[in-house]
Amino acid sequence: MIASLRGTLIRLDMDSLLIDVGGIGYEVLIPFPLHLELKDKINSEVFIHTFHSITDRGQKLFGFSSNKDRELFQLIKSLHGIGELTALKILSFFQADDLYKIALDDDRKTLEKIPKVKGKTSEKILFEIKQNLKKLESFLREPNAAMETNDKDFDLAILALIQLGYDEKTAIREVSSAKKSNPILPASDIVKQVITGVPKN
Repeated sequence: MIASLRGTLIRLDMDSLLIDVGGIGYEVLIPFPLHLELKDKINSEVFIHTFHSITDRGQKLFGFSSNKDRELFQLIKSLHGIGELTALKILSFFQADDLYKIALDDDRKTLEKIPKVKGKTSEKILFEIKQNLKKLESFLREPNAAMETNDKDFDLAILALIQLGYDEKTAIREVSSAKKSNPILPASDIVKQVITGVPKN
């Protein structure tokens, strides 16, 4: 099993990367926060934790910035009816503490911020999370279980703008400007401010 990779970052896409390890190129699927973390490291040496998926349909590598992120991915994909790609999509928007709050509040609307997660799909995911709250509680009690990025609202707002058609460079610039004027602005208000051009006080 491939548990980690250290090598030169050759290519970085929104949901994947290519890393050269000793002349062998590994394509790795990644959540959006890791994309942001690595965006200035093309042609530099990087280290990522990986989950090596082997099924009768083939093999895939999933990459994460920390072992905790990898463990959370494994927890989410273990829930009934939630596959690896859906789990990765969830981790592009939320971490364990977010999912725990969503389940406690029965907050399907927040869960549906994930593109293409609507209706029965969001109902199913929310149901499974609620049925497994004890697993999330256990995960959250462990040291360093929280997301390691510095600002979840920053990352979420950028991802939302990209999904709305903004290019990454513009999205980062606009979100940075909004956060500079109001550092505690939540992601939803950042996106509204960027789209409408009206600052939120």
